Amino acid sequence: MATAVLQTRVDSALKKQADSFFASLGMDTTTAIRLFLKQAINQNRIPFDIVPPQQEEFSAETMAAMEEARNVSRDKKPRSFSSAKDLLEDCFN
Repeated sequence: MATAVLQTRVDSALKKQADSFFASLGMDTTTAIRLFLKQAINQNRIPFDIVPPQQEEFSAETMAAMEEARNVSRDKKPRSFSSAKDLLEDCFN
């Protein structure tokens, strides 16, 4: 299998933290990145939830909206509407 170089720039402190963390798991950062890429392809999505670093910076309303979006994205049978009018009626009734 031919290989290709994937190069990215990150803050040096972030790299040190990542190197240390992945070493504690018995792997190097390159292996962790490879795992991420393979899982993203296998799952056809980002293979983890993206969580804001400090949730207290967001209002309760924003947090509720983010939770609702997560739930909608995981719904196996999402509701559908035949028109925007039907959607709006459902939302406001």
